[in-house]
Amino acid sequence: MDKKKEHKTEEKKEQNIATQADDQVAHLQDEVLHWKDLALRNAAEVENMRKRCALDMQNTARYANKDFALDMLPVMDNLERALKTAKVEMGKSDKPCEPFFTSLLQGVEMVHKQLEDALSKNHVHKMNDAGHVFNPDKHQVIQQVEDPSKPAGTIVEELQTGYTIGENRVLREAMVVVTK
Repeated sequence: MDKKKEHKTEEKKEQNIATQADDQVAHLQDEVLHWKDLALRNAAEVENMRKRCALDMQNTARYANKDFALDMLPVMDNLERALKTAKVEMGKSDKPCEPFFTSLLQGVEMVHKQLEDALSKNHVHKMNDAGHVFNPDKHQVIQQVEDPSKPAGTIVEELQTGYTIGENRVLREAMVVVTK
């Protein structure tokens, strides 16, 4: 009988050890799942951070010339005013212009074209919004006029050209005249 008791005691010990081992295995499996989940979350966070950094670097490169482009816009405005004025004055005269003035005008037109191409190459573009509907994100209203033939808020004249940089980011708002 003692052997039976010893045997039962031995069985209980073995069952306790097996139960403890099962509990430890279950606990370790839970811990493995926890660490695996944590590792996956951290890997996803690192990937998101890498994508954000790449986008930030791309935007920094794309808009790095913003200040220089802003400084060049008044130069473009003045060239356009000079060309417009010269053409109006040349059109008023009945006699042909002297070759010097014609050559000078052609030279200014070439410089204007070069500046326009340089800005375009650097992703700076004119908005050209005459005839479009006023957008407060892109336009600054200077004057309102009555025009029953057009809906209210339609841009009828652009007093100063607006420019975008990159993919439609406003560099300078257009100064416009809109209908009431």
